Amino acid sequence: MKFAVLTTNPTSFSYVTACLSEHGVTCVRFDDATALMRTGHTDVFALVMIDAQQFGMAARLLLSGRERNANMCRPTLVFGDFASRHEILSAFDAGIDDVISGHFTAEELCARVQRILRGAGKSTQVAIDTQLVAGPYRLCRLTRTVTLHGAPIRLTAREFATAWLLFSSSGSFLSRQQIASAVWGTDASVAERSIEQHIYKLRKKLGFGQGTGVELKTVYSRGYQLTVDPAGAQSEAVTQTVKLAA
Repeated sequence: MKFAVLTTNPTSFSYVTACLSEHGVTCVRFDDATALMRTGHTDVFALVMIDAQQFGMAARLLLSGRERNANMCRPTLVFGDFASRHEILSAFDAGIDDVISGHFTAEELCARVQRILRGAGKSTQVAIDTQLVAGPYRLCRLTRTVTLHGAPIRLTAREFATAWLLFSSSGSFLSRQQIASAVWGTDASVAERSIEQHIYKLRKKLGFGQGTGVELKTVYSRGYQLTVDPAGAQSEAVTQTVKLAA
C-alpha cells in the first residue's frame, strides 16, 4: 500500500514513515501539490497526507483537481501543527477526511488511517500489532509492558516506545534519526543525548546478552541494531509448549 505525503519538512516525513513502515505502507514524499497532482495521474495512492503547514495552497490545488478528474478523489488526511483552530475547521470545510493536529503517536495515526480507508470502502492492511515475542521477551503495546521469562520489567513510556521500535525492527539497522523521529518526534541532533541515555537504561533493565539470546549492537556514531539468536527463541518456544501441554 502506497501513501503520498505532501511536506517540505524531512523530519515530519521521517516520523510519518517510521509510524507506518512496519505496517506495510510505503510513503512517497512530495514537496509541492503540483508535483503530486502530476504523479497522481499515473501513480496510485491509497491515501494523501498533507502537512498542516502546506494545507492552504495544497487544498485549493488538490480539491480543484478532484473536480476535474475523478482519479484524484483520494482519501486525505492533514497532519501536524496548525496556526490556529480556524485552520483546523477550514480543513474539514474543504472536504478533508480527517485531521490529526500536534504531535501524535504511531497508534493514533494508524487508527485514523484505518478509519479513513474503511470509510472510503478500501480494504487495508494497516494493522496495529499489539504484542511481540522475541526469545524470552514479551512486549504488549496496549499495556506498555515488557516481561522477561514471565517477570515484568518496569519501563517509562518513552523507554517502552524505544524498546518496541527496536524489537519490531529486529535484524534491521535503525539510524539515530529514525529513532528520534519515531520516539521523540524531532531531529536526531536534538534528541541524541536522550537516545543514548534510553539505550543505556534499556540494556541495563532488559539484560541483553548471551543469557537472553538478544543483543543490542551499536553502530558507532550512526545507530543501533537489535538481533535475536534463533536458538534462544527456539528454546523459549519449546518451554512455552511444555507449559501449555502440562
